[in-house]
Amino acid sequence: MSGTFLTSILLSFATFLSRILGLVRDVLLARILGGGVLMSAWSLAWQAPNLFRRILGEGALGNALVPILTDTVEKKGADVARSKFSTITIWLFFLLALITAVVSSTALVAEHFAETERWKLAWLTIPVIMPYCILICFVGIFTSVLNTFHLFFLPAIMNLLPNIFFIGTAYFFLPGLIDTPVRALHTISVAMLISGVLEVLILSVILKWKNMLPSVTRKAFFDFSAIREVWEKVLPGLIGASALQVGVLADGWIAMSVNDYAKAAMYYSDRLVYLPIGLFGVAFGTVSLPLLSKFAASGKMKSVLISTFTSIRQQMFITIPMMVFMILFARELLALLFSGGKFGEMELNQAYKAMFWYAWGIPFFCLTKLTVNAFYCRKNMKTPAMISIFCIILNIILSLILKGPMAQGGIALATVITSILNNAVLLWILRKDFGRMPLNGTCKFSGIILFLSGMAGVAAWYTFDWLQQHPEYHFLPCGIFQLGCAGVVFSTVFIVLAALFRIHELKNAVKLITSKLRRRRQ
Repeated sequence: MSGTFLTSILLSFATFLSRILGLVRDVLLARILGGGVLMSAWSLAWQAPNLFRRILGEGALGNALVPILTDTVEKKGADVARSKFSTITIWLFFLLALITAVVSSTALVAEHFAETERWKLAWLTIPVIMPYCILICFVGIFTSVLNTFHLFFLPAIMNLLPNIFFIGTAYFFLPGLIDTPVRALHTISVAMLISGVLEVLILSVILKWKNMLPSVTRKAFFDFSAIREVWEKVLPGLIGASALQVGVLADGWIAMSVNDYAKAAMYYSDRLVYLPIGLFGVAFGTVSLPLLSKFAASGKMKSVLISTFTSIRQQMFITIPMMVFMILFARELLALLFSGGKFGEMELNQAYKAMFWYAWGIPFFCLTKLTVNAFYCRKNMKTPAMISIFCIILNIILSLILKGPMAQGGIALATVITSILNNAVLLWILRKDFGRMPLNGTCKFSGIILFLSGMAGVAAWYTFDWLQQHPEYHFLPCGIFQLGCAGVVFSTVFIVLAALFRIHELKNAVKLITSKLRRRRQ
């Protein structure tokens, strides 16, 4: 388990670098585009390629490839797995090209019927950014294949490239184009396309090194048995992932119907809330799936159960404190990162409405990455798909109900409620599948971590409030010093309390760090 934990930490570090650059990117966007019409249009247009990335790149297809290729390598060898992967790649390209053409042409038609500027700009941007879905989906499945060979860190580093290109474009070109909104959004789109091409090329070199680079041959093109196998495994997950992304898209459309600020507000709050999800939810989920798939392929179901709940406990130990801190300091974090330029008090207030409620869902958003893996590793894509469809329908209904009294805050709250329900149902089914499992113990552990986080939160809040009342400590802008001190107090109190309560996960983390330091000294 320590090896899995170490790999998760390394992957988290790579993801952390990407997320930091992502925050720099979003800070530039907030100051240059603001939080109104232009940013709402861009965030909706950006959803179009990312919707298919999450379905076909990192979603159902990516998750299905890991157990399928792991099983093929174990039983038939790497050459057969490479041939199967080549067939998948060829047909995926044709599918993505068709999707790009349909979505782009639909957007061009819809632009003529747009009644507001935010919708018009979004429709005009989609045809330019849409080819990115082909590139980013290939990045996703190439990464999944490399994960099968336990290569995590190097593919994760590739996520830095889009942010580097985005930041360079936003810094050097965007300020001079702000008076021509269409050109500004098109310039960002082209930068993302260039970064996607570079990512695909670099990952192709790594695949060639592992002798898994797909080849376009007549045999691969007509290998319908591989397509049939993938289709049978992917279809249920594809339905579930599609339902999820339809829900995400519906949230965006509902937010666009609220006002000029709602969609941009959800984007900025989403970026902050998904920082811990990207760092730890995706990392733990990515690392655990190949391991669980290997256990499942060998018939070691008890190991699947133990590994799943060990990862859940480790994840709760990290994400619950983050949830508490973000709930307490949501407004201060948004102000620190985004305030300035075109992002003023109005934009801050609108973003806070969404982020406060989104923050409550951090542990549950992360938990989903692990609970679904317990099904995916056994090639059961259907059960999570069916549950996902039900939850997404409920999410849309709740969003429409709550957007009236709570605006974008209601949309965020609806997402949190359905995420809790989704995890609860998945865990209930797992309990039926596996019989006895440490669910009660995990819930008790999570309650203890929540209590310790609450105590740390109280100490951090009083520290922040005391510093706010003393002007002599306001020597840094945006409350950086006050917020930093609150963060230090929160972390210190939480670690001390965790040590007093003899939390096993803290001991494991300390042992892991000390052993690494000893190895470096040697």
